[in-house]
Amino acid sequence: MNISTTSRHYKLPDALRDYAEGKVQNLKKYFDHIVNARLIFTLEKYRHKVEITLHVNGKDFVGIEESDDMYVSVDRSVEKLERQLKKHKEKIRSRKSYQSVSDVISSEEEAVDEEENGSWPEDDLRDQ
Repeated sequence: MNISTTSRHYKLPDALRDYAEGKVQNLKKYFDHIVNARLIFTLEKYRHKVEITLHVNGKDFVGIEESDDMYVSVDRSVEKLERQLKKHKEKIRSRKSYQSVSDVISSEEEAVDEEENGSWPEDDLRDQ
């Protein structure tokens, strides 16, 4: 994963850069196919803003957070990205778990066979 870091309106301390890059590296445990990450740190008066953009195989995830402390902003934006990545991974997993076409066809054939044999419970109730 390529990580690019940009700071606007102030000099970014090395400790903060290392902290943020470590947090972004830990996002790989939620989704393996992260291509690159872009971190933008902005300081405007008392507002410390962090924008983290992850590019994942044709899709971008963005976490933007603003607070009084840059470290808190990093933590909150990483939490947002964790939720987004978990949701994306679950969507991919649920799409793969759909039944195949042959399974659907065979289950429909079984239903037709049961209907022809008259083994439906509704039929038994109507006879009474």
